[in-house]
Amino acid sequence: MKKKINRFERKWLFRSNNYLALINSLTRSKFFFRTQFPLRKVNSIYFDTQDYASIRQNLDGVSNKKKIRIRWYGNKDIIKKPIIEIKSKKGFETKKESFNIKGLDNLNLLSIDNLKIIKEILNLQLKQKKVIYPVLTTHYEREYFISSNGKIRATIDYNLQSIFLNNLSQIDIVKNFKNICILEFKYSTSLDGYVRKNLSDISLRLSKNSKFVNSAFEKPKFFS
Repeated sequence: MKKKINRFERKWLFRSNNYLALINSLTRSKFFFRTQFPLRKVNSIYFDTQDYASIRQNLDGVSNKKKIRIRWYGNKDIIKKPIIEIKSKKGFETKKESFNIKGLDNLNLLSIDNLKIIKEILNLQLKQKKVIYPVLTTHYEREYFISSNGKIRATIDYNLQSIFLNNLSQIDIVKNFKNICILEFKYSTSLDGYVRKNLSDISLRLSKNSKFVNSAFEKPKFFS
């Protein structure tokens, strides 16, 4: 089953010691956020060409960008019910296509043979002009919130980890970024004026943070 979403996504990056204050700001804001779903562990494998076209687009500030990943939830080492997600961005506007992928369920992520299977199956299904490779993973815990009117979603990600996959001799090395947390707002493009008007009481400075790029280059910037 294929699913398409068109929305705005805005991210802010915080030091993790601001975590409780951040939740308090959400619940006491004009949006009156409340918990929407239970916390869960989010896992992703990101793909790129051999010349890192996707990462370079992010670093160069290209307005039209595309990201391809496989996502699953729960145990980071065993892939369960994976979904392919293709995200295209123009500024803050995001279009996301997601659909199920067969042949990867119950695979052990940290296996060189399985990484080759993942690459082959994904390229066969997507039929990209250039071959894409699994380049890194991200793993983090996510909390979910929804505004009182049910129109704006917020998530907070923390305990971020990453594994660099391009050098197969390092796939058992997990890099930790536990000193940051990431807040994200997701909402319909028609609500942008309303959201921007009511953001001031949360006192956040907007950043173009990407877990993908920060994980790849190991030195995320901090904004407060």
